[in-house]
Amino acid sequence: MNYLKLLLILMTTFVLSVGASEAKKAIEKRIAPVGSVCVKGEECGSPVLEAPTSPESRTGESVYSNACATCHSIGLAGAPKFADVASWGERTDKGIEALTASVKDGLNGMPPTGMCMDCSDDELKAAVQFMLDSI
Repeated sequence: MNYLKLLLILMTTFVLSVGASEAKKAIEKRIAPVGSVCVKGEECGSPVLEAPTSPESRTGESVYSNACATCHSIGLAGAPKFADVASWGERTDKGIEALTASVKDGLNGMPPTGMCMDCSDDELKAAVQFMLDSI
């Protein structure tokens, strides 16, 4: 009888230790780091890509297509429609500099820089010129 009790105690201890081990592994997996930090100049194991220092300038047409057409193609929120003289009205009399400033600062329903948050001033100006050339 004592032998059975000892065997039962040993089996219970083994089962509990295996369960605790699995639980510990699951916890360690959940709290494991998901990434690492690589400091420039240190060996990190893989090459680090650096951002280009002088990105190529986008054309007015590509900026318009990617950022401006959403609103200007249908006149959304009062935006003058692309290639529609009537919707542009007297805006064209303001000149390219004033219109570009409106794009850069935002106007009415248009947020600052339109929808091109990474455009340079020259790219914004090219997009405005592209729209003006269409009318």
